[in-house]
Amino acid sequence: MSDNLKALVVGINTRSVVNSLKKLGFFVYSVSYYSPEDLNADVKYYFIDPYNHGKLRENYDENKLIEKADELIDNVDYVFITSGVFESENSKISKWDKVVGNEPKKIKEISNKFKTYKKLEKLGYNIPITKKINNKNQLYKFLEEFNCCILKPIYGSGGYLLKLNLNDFKKEIINKIKFPVIAQEFIEGKSFSANFIDNKFITFNKQIIINGMYAGNLTPYLKLSHNYINIFKDIIEVFELKGMNGIDFLIRDNEPYIVDINPRILGTYESIEMSSSKNLARVLLDNKYLSEIRLKERYIKRILFAKEKIITNISKRDFVYDIPKKNAIIEKGEPIVTVIAKENIKSIINRVYKECVEYEKREEDKKNI
Repeated sequence: MSDNLKALVVGINTRSVVNSLKKLGFFVYSVSYYSPEDLNADVKYYFIDPYNHGKLRENYDENKLIEKADELIDNVDYVFITSGVFESENSKISKWDKVVGNEPKKIKEISNKFKTYKKLEKLGYNIPITKKINNKNQLYKFLEEFNCCILKPIYGSGGYLLKLNLNDFKKEIINKIKFPVIAQEFIEGKSFSANFIDNKFITFNKQIIINGMYAGNLTPYLKLSHNYINIFKDIIEVFELKGMNGIDFLIRDNEPYIVDINPRILGTYESIEMSSSKNLARVLLDNKYLSEIRLKERYIKRILFAKEKIITNISKRDFVYDIPKKNAIIEKGEPIVTVIAKENIKSIINRVYKECVEYEKREEDKKNI
């Protein structure tokens, strides 16, 4: 592709898409929250303190990213949207006509989980029993009926889930819930996703969920019925989705139950690239390359989270991505790096954790010098 073409990638983390575009010869602007050392954009705008990450939930403001992207939009030929923008009730909707995939208005529409669930239900697709909960009394009644439920925010795609039992109702956690929320019956089982580009099925994935958070995936996952594909393809067409999209689901009685639709570039982007040995940005820009996407080998992706407040000293090397600056402070529960590999992933993970020092220990060592 031409070296003169320019692209903008916007989202919480843009690295994987930015680096794909650079391999195609694009001049790339990145507007993101995170700014890892292996982000190869020509121009970077980021909204994190790279030396003191803080907490994503407290510091992240998607509208800051959108406002900066609006300033750049006339400079570029294409826009790629990753996770974290146009997914909240207060998202500013930009009228960008250069988006590769779903436009901002469509992303926000799908990200209203409750409306999306109701539409899926009306169309006859399987979803967990779902109710909008406005207060503690309604939540208690729902738990009385189902004993166990999953709570989700009204808006967003992917994201954080909270599992509650009836016994939890008297605990402090209930007072921290910000209503309204969505409550769904709890369906036991593993989490999966189906990925599409336009209406072409790409792969099934097994999702790795840790403490209610997406923490990675196994791609491809080959132990699922291909009978599900037509169901998901219908959903892509009914919702008029373009570009890269994902459908998250659980299985009960051999039937898929839809739990989320992700209408933008997915967390499996890089795993698909590695397994197929193809540049996914090229495919998204021109679907004549879609037929070349054939996944060959299984890759495991793991997002590593800090077990304690830490100071990092992680070296650049194979299989490790989203690398923070040396001596960056990362709070407990926040992401450190991403690991993607075919094998020996545990040893890679262990090595990364060994390159992190507990913050309190470092401070104590300083005092003793």
